[in-house]
Amino acid sequence: MSPSRSISHKKLDEWMRESVVEIVNNLKEAPLLLHVYRDEKRKRTEKAVVEEEWAAMKKRWEEEGKPEGVIFVERLEEEGVEGWGVVVQGRGAECGPACYLLKTNRVGPACHFCLVRVNSFRETAKKQLEDCWLLNDS
Repeated sequence: MSPSRSISHKKLDEWMRESVVEIVNNLKEAPLLLHVYRDEKRKRTEKAVVEEEWAAMKKRWEEEGKPEGVIFVERLEEEGVEGWGVVVQGRGAECGPACYLLKTNRVGPACHFCLVRVNSFRETAKKQLEDCWLLNDS
């Protein structure tokens, strides 16, 4: 990939903003893998992704074209946390992946969510989500 086509963290954040509603709507079928293509209208979501299907997915990429990036979503296993870990990676991205925490809250038919970018792996997911909720309430 040429330097002019390298993908920035800003682009990864944009993909996340554009995909978060689709992610929230499909959480019941997680883990998820969203394929992001250069053509903004072309996205594909793989539901209930398992490691054993990885080879078949890579083969499809060879046939259909590789995505510009992928977004992986998985339930967090941390005690006391009901949330989701999200990793966004661009193809050829020298900047590395972007990581997020996603917390959802259902009230009747409505689903509210909070998405926060992980800035440090020193703090627990629970602490980062609590801080996010506290900051949003003020």
